[in-house]
Amino acid sequence: MRYREKYGRGAGTWYSAWGHAVTRRLVGIFAGVVSLAVAACPAPAAAAGRCGAHPWCDTSLSPAQRAHLMLAAMSQGDKLSALVGAAAGDVDLPSITWTDGPVGVTVNGPATALPSGTALAASFEPSMANAYGSVIGLEAKQRGLDGVYGPNVNLMRTPLGGRTFEAYGEDPFLASEMVVPYIDGMQGEGVMADVKHFAANNQEGQNPAGVDTLTGVNGGRATVDVLADERTLRETELPAFHAAFARAHSATTMCSVNLVNDLPVCAHPGLLRDLLRRQWGWDGYVLPDATACKETAADLNAGLNGGSNLANDCYRSPHVELALQSGQVTQATVDQRVLELLRELFDFGFFDRKAYVNAPAPDQVAAGKRVAGQVATNGAVLLRNRADVLPVDRSRVRSIAVIGGAASTHVSGWGSSQVSPNATTTPLDGITKRAAQDHISVSSYTGTDPTSAAAAARQADVAIVVAGDMEGEGEDKNCLSLNVLCFVNPAFNNPERTWGDEDAIIKAVAGANPRTVVVLETGAPVLTPWRSSIAALLEAWYPGEDGGTAIAQLLFGDANPSGKLPATFPQQEGDIPTAAGGPEQYPGVIDPTDGTCFVQTTFVPCPFSRERYSEGVLVGYRWYDANGIEPAYPFGFGLSYTTFRYGGLQISPAGDGVSVSFDVTNTGKRAGADVAQVYVGDPSSTGEPPRQLKGFRKVPLQPGQTKRVQVSLPEVSFAHWKSQADTWAVSAGDYTLYVGNSSDPDDLPLRATVRRQAATLSPDAN
Repeated sequence: MRYREKYGRGAGTWYSAWGHAVTRRLVGIFAGVVSLAVAACPAPAAAAGRCGAHPWCDTSLSPAQRAHLMLAAMSQGDKLSALVGAAAGDVDLPSITWTDGPVGVTVNGPATALPSGTALAASFEPSMANAYGSVIGLEAKQRGLDGVYGPNVNLMRTPLGGRTFEAYGEDPFLASEMVVPYIDGMQGEGVMADVKHFAANNQEGQNPAGVDTLTGVNGGRATVDVLADERTLRETELPAFHAAFARAHSATTMCSVNLVNDLPVCAHPGLLRDLLRRQWGWDGYVLPDATACKETAADLNAGLNGGSNLANDCYRSPHVELALQSGQVTQATVDQRVLELLRELFDFGFFDRKAYVNAPAPDQVAAGKRVAGQVATNGAVLLRNRADVLPVDRSRVRSIAVIGGAASTHVSGWGSSQVSPNATTTPLDGITKRAAQDHISVSSYTGTDPTSAAAAARQADVAIVVAGDMEGEGEDKNCLSLNVLCFVNPAFNNPERTWGDEDAIIKAVAGANPRTVVVLETGAPVLTPWRSSIAALLEAWYPGEDGGTAIAQLLFGDANPSGKLPATFPQQEGDIPTAAGGPEQYPGVIDPTDGTCFVQTTFVPCPFSRERYSEGVLVGYRWYDANGIEPAYPFGFGLSYTTFRYGGLQISPAGDGVSVSFDVTNTGKRAGADVAQVYVGDPSSTGEPPRQLKGFRKVPLQPGQTKRVQVSLPEVSFAHWKSQADTWAVSAGDYTLYVGNSSDPDDLPLRATVRRQAATLSPDAN
């Protein structure tokens, strides 16, 4: 019997709501008994690493066979140790060591502080994602670590989100295309990836002023109950996870601490068992987020494996033994969870190599810095450049005033992903050093007084204001303005508290100097009410340890900006997709039922917040397009110091899909790169957004050069999730293809119509 037929209610699918009190008592028992017999085989091939001389160390056996042999030899104590990632001495199972690290390794000394995930996504370069993942994997290995809690692929549902800087923006296709090479790069170094947070962990919640908790009191990730229909999840939040499992074969995933339709994700058999393992065929193992392991029996029965020491106290021996004694969990279920974990460890080569040691290589410091700088340079987005004020021209500019507290700060997101960098170059450092090459003098004002900032700007040929925001784990921003009150809780003693009202400073400087350039260091889109009064605007995101060098190279023209926005910049806060539905849509409405929050070091009673994803599939630019809302800057947008022309569109059949080919020409006088983007518009009868990104290519071009670009659109590019049939389906009708360099229709000059026949695809097609 299918899960939805047995347990579903309402819409009748695996994600349907269950009563939370009922779920505490659910008992799921895997049918069958794990076979421990392994067929006779030739003389064993001994593992070269730390496995030893046990029967399961025969590398000629399959990972599943080796896991069965090892499980058969494990004592109950060994099994319970494995559930928390600890060593099991009777079978020589080493402990499994992990680090946080979606943007860099966070333990065992300093490491490369890479730019934010949004900066990586803005590069629109999968090759950059591969290099990024490789740096993290290599540095984790050199610090004696087996796995990394990352990457983070939770979609940017709201730009207020505290951890949006870790991930890849608002588009599921872009996130999917970036996460695969990231994981390939990391796991190619022999370090396990842990793609997170599965699933719908899209916010940190809001806190009253002065309240310091691990997650927000209202809508915090530990207590928010996400109410979302299956189509919404399948088309927005889940595609990047599917790509991580199906294409990159992520060794593990982290189940999130929030609830989805009344059920904790780590105790959600519909997500962990039926979707991940049965439908998607994924054979890795599931770790819990911190504090997410709460209900021992429900978690074990649903499919949570454990295997890390990330506050999964509910899998420690007293709790598991009690669940077994009470009959809530069977021994077969415990064995199955351990078997799944062991099978992945054998498949990944965990036993067949020597233990990694904490011995960072000195030459990796320079190598990591190079990659950090490349990502920062390639991911920065030029949003405005009036009268070609950029790049800085030494024939016209003899003095520069650098203004703003962020200019002299290494700006990064905070929380579990915060890296201790090897060294840092601030924007002020980078600009000062680069300006000296052209004999341009640099002065600075890093205070908070707009009048003083304006006075400093008047004394220079060009004024560069560096402004930042502050995102972090634990709570979302209160608003999108560049004001310290929007993003710093008074309970936290952060240096950003000294930045003041940056919007007011920008406005004052722009009034004092017509050649005002603003550099943003933000983790996500912010409001830009002063944009029409400034000369240039460069979004540098959180640019990593060498961000100052990258910013200077871009401002002075040593590099040509080529980044594109991975998320929409709104004109006003009320335009964002989560604003229309009020508190019920974000951050949630508090429901005073039983619940717990982790505050400081202990669990305390606190109420759940119910939150309805009423925007449905209209996340990000899809919302703006569907509702006719003009953004400040659209998804996919980004300027260059040169110009590009598109032409010669041709569509041809390619397997079950189509091939889209076209010309891109550099019509300017500088070498540069443009991101060619292909969008698909479904027939209106499907209820899909007006346009969705389905392909892109970054095209480097010399002045006057033309390249023919080809983008393949497989059949799933035309599909939508059909909940009634539990599968992906293509509706018969005419589909419009759009080609250009942003999601704005005015930037999509090439268009064609293709007719598709009705088709039913596999449930795991996307």
